[in-house]
Amino acid sequence: MFRSDRFAAAVDRTWRAGWLCSVSLVGALLIPPPAFASDLLIRNARLIDGTGSAPRSHTSILVRNGIIAEIGSNLSAPDVPVLEANGATVLPGLIDAHVHLGVVPGSGQRKDPPELEHQLRQQHLRSYLACGVTTVLDTGITAEAAREIQGWLRSGEPGPRFLTLGPGFITPGGYLSELGGTVSTPAEVETHFALMESVGAIGAKVLLEPGFGPQAVWPLPSPEIRDAIVRGAAKRKLPIYVHANREGEKAIALDMGAHVIVHTGYYDSQPSDDFVMRMAASGAYLMTTFSIMDADLIRFHPERLDDPLLRLTVPAIELTTARDPDAARTLTRAQIRMSSPGMPAFLQDALAWWFLAESRVAERLRSCQHAARRFADARVPIVVGSDSGNWPIVPYQFHGPTTLREIELLGQAGFTQMDAIESATRVPAAMLGLDREIGTVAIGKHADLVIVRDDPLQDLRALRTVQWSIKDGVAHSPSQWMSPDAAARPSAPAS
Repeated sequence: MFRSDRFAAAVDRTWRAGWLCSVSLVGALLIPPPAFASDLLIRNARLIDGTGSAPRSHTSILVRNGIIAEIGSNLSAPDVPVLEANGATVLPGLIDAHVHLGVVPGSGQRKDPPELEHQLRQQHLRSYLACGVTTVLDTGITAEAAREIQGWLRSGEPGPRFLTLGPGFITPGGYLSELGGTVSTPAEVETHFALMESVGAIGAKVLLEPGFGPQAVWPLPSPEIRDAIVRGAAKRKLPIYVHANREGEKAIALDMGAHVIVHTGYYDSQPSDDFVMRMAASGAYLMTTFSIMDADLIRFHPERLDDPLLRLTVPAIELTTARDPDAARTLTRAQIRMSSPGMPAFLQDALAWWFLAESRVAERLRSCQHAARRFADARVPIVVGSDSGNWPIVPYQFHGPTTLREIELLGQAGFTQMDAIESATRVPAAMLGLDREIGTVAIGKHADLVIVRDDPLQDLRALRTVQWSIKDGVAHSPSQWMSPDAAARPSAPAS
């Protein structure tokens, strides 16, 4: 048994507080001074600052060199460009804490050539900004893809703040082992940490996944390997992020001192009262990832693909794949083969008809949402994570708009609009140890903002009415961010 008392040093609150303090001290390394920042004066805005405070009307925000310098009424600064909000709502830039930017939706079905994948990944970076998402955490990406994205952003290509966990710890023969890079000895664990450090990983991702169906398909990392990961993470002051869906694996995650469990899970059950209490006492964060199920529902409701923001931000080739009934059938068969690999083909088809019917998918989504609500009621901090791009064969989890859908699904789960907004702003910033830099609208923080026409405190779908997204004081409309000519360099916004 992998006992928690063997790793008390990794899970006690003193260690956790020390890690958060160390991250705050090196915040300048994680979010360096922007290469392209701007001065800007936003006038006559309705401000939701992300702290849970009531909105403030007729507010001005002065930005100097990408940093919020002043917040007040009727501010003036003759030397800077003015953006007239005309009463529209300003919020902190949104944070999606669970994406996979190395993956192009549907590429596994289309067999996209590498050149096209590079092009689409660059467009995905713009898509996040166009949707008001100014920071992402990639929870699993190859080192090569991470370096590619980092190089684009350094060169001035538009995109959100890109934080990553790098490649995760994968067990030989285990979940995602076909990707390679598995670890089977403590020495290989140390080698893997060096690879993570080479791309600036801010945490260690551990995969605890026995299978998605009724039977165990994949082995879990051994206690020896889990022990080595905990030691290596503690030595480097890296928090541990754990992929776990069921309670047994989530319990192992807490034994390891997990800072974050990256899926709500509980698709076919509910958490026990004892585990809810344990999770709350641990201080660990829980990510939502409701879109794993919700995106599957698009196959039954293709009219969702007509959303104007999707048409603007999602590459046309991805929308075409998502509309293709053959793509939906291919995905369904692959899902069943993955969950029940030993089952005869004719039984797999029958199981697909039953298990992946619309009512069943919707039922699993509701179960996951209900579980998240229970954890939130126990004061477990809930963080928005869409899992966009989670599997190349999935054609529906688009980069950008899926983040906004994830926030809407929080509202459908019974969270208040303000709580849902905080789960995509203030709470993930705290999880990342970057709450002094981003996550709320305050003097001294980065001017990462989104301005929406409608009121998200009345309807979270208002987040789709983006008028401007602002990163480090650089303001563009969604269509401007999506333009191939857009750049992260300063430009005067249209009022």
